[in-house]
Amino acid sequence: MAKEIYNYSVRCRTCRCKFEVQLFDTHEKNLFLVDKKHWFCEKCKNEYFEKQTKQLTDEHKNVGFQELAGTQKTVSWAVKIRSEMLNKVNYLRDSLAFADDEAREKSEKAFTLFLEEWQAKTEAKWWIDHRNMNVRDISKRVEELTQNIQEGES
Repeated sequence: MAKEIYNYSVRCRTCRCKFEVQLFDTHEKNLFLVDKKHWFCEKCKNEYFEKQTKQLTDEHKNVGFQELAGTQKTVSWAVKIRSEMLNKVNYLRDSLAFADDEAREKSEKAFTLFLEEWQAKTEAKWWIDHRNMNVRDISKRVEELTQNIQEGES
């Protein structure tokens, strides 16, 4: 059974311009959405994402990351993903406990090498393709780098 398509006129929460939206639920549910949801026109939505992307890109530049290459939409998405992944790295780094200062020093070197690997990734596509990387994946890679550091010192 094909669902009916309903068109509704809504106002942008930012600039107050009117625009049309299509909703596919029952008329009663759609009316509730039209009334309660915060609607944003394409122009305001794009301005918001540009502002957010610029802010996150500037924050990432401060810690050594380059601007990402790709379309505006993929870069906006990838910058957000990169920010979330950096939060995972910081969480992991902050949650580790060490037996001694030597172990802490090796771990810091490993995290530095790990972040240098990520800093070389300047394509938005790479970040989007790896968006499902979790703390366990990051931990495994940092552990590999730590073992490489220990083997290099032996």
